[in-house]
Amino acid sequence: MPLDAAKMIDKTKYDAILEEAYECGEVSWQWNDFERWQSIPKQLGQGEVRVINLHPGLSIGIDTYEYWRPLLLDYDCIGGDVLLSNFYLAGDRRIINPGIQFEEDRSETTGETCLCYIKQGRSIEYFPAEQTLKSVGIRIDLERLRSFGMSWDNTPSLLQLLIEGKSVTNFHQTLNQSTPAMQQAIQQILNCPYQGVFKRIYLESKVLELLVLQFEQLQGQQKTSSTQLKFRTADIERLHLAKAIVQQELEHPPTLIDLARLVGLNDFKLKQGFRHLFGTTVFGYLHTCRMLQAQQLLSDRSLGIAEVAQRVGYTSPSRFCQAFKRHTGMTPSNYRR
Repeated sequence: MPLDAAKMIDKTKYDAILEEAYECGEVSWQWNDFERWQSIPKQLGQGEVRVINLHPGLSIGIDTYEYWRPLLLDYDCIGGDVLLSNFYLAGDRRIINPGIQFEEDRSETTGETCLCYIKQGRSIEYFPAEQTLKSVGIRIDLERLRSFGMSWDNTPSLLQLLIEGKSVTNFHQTLNQSTPAMQQAIQQILNCPYQGVFKRIYLESKVLELLVLQFEQLQGQQKTSSTQLKFRTADIERLHLAKAIVQQELEHPPTLIDLARLVGLNDFKLKQGFRHLFGTTVFGYLHTCRMLQAQQLLSDRSLGIAEVAQRVGYTSPSRFCQAFKRHTGMTPSNYRR
């Protein structure tokens, strides 16, 4: 769906609302031993953000919230030498990290799990309105991983290069859906029966268990990729149909989940298959198609920039201009000239 700029809250407005909520005392960080939490300003929505510091270089983030209006946050992020592990329990959101490896434009959906390393970069995040969003995230410093003191030779190459310091490329890697073992560990974290130091020890053990399960999943996924993913003829036909639908619906594209339903695939197979067959994500392909059509439309001088933006699915001309410049290196006006 195209983003509704009239109703959307951008980063400037978001920061202003948050600052006002801090100043009037509506929201503030609350502490209890090694945990802290903060509610969402009522002007934005409802819910809270919770951070649990388990060990130097190891923490859990538990986010549960719902926004009244859609958010589009465009900002520079500094993550440091930290591996992020995320589990999406409810809701769908879209994230763009220009220039990162594997998945710079993606949808993060219910049931997914991922690993990412973004030391520094740009993040463009779209959060839908009136939809419960819940996730559990793990932050672990690379030094903490190295402290286990063993060889990483038998680990997935992506992790091995990162931990050994041989690769510093920012990446985002979606894995398979959360396994039953992962789901059990997540529920044990959310419903921890202990308090005090016992709680800290228990949660750290569950976090390390989740990381092991994720690393194992990544290893299996890389082995599958190295031996080439195999799709039935019917699946390949459905993937080509999905590609055709994206091409035809640039102005009002279906969501990833709706697209999967339209072609008769689950969303994970759609994403994996699309990347395997076409070398890009669904959103990456949509973006490329939009920019190619925009280049064609700009040759028609009877069309204004705003009309070109609308025809390729942007309700905000300024957002279109930013996207076009990222893609071509020049503004639509300069390209037309």
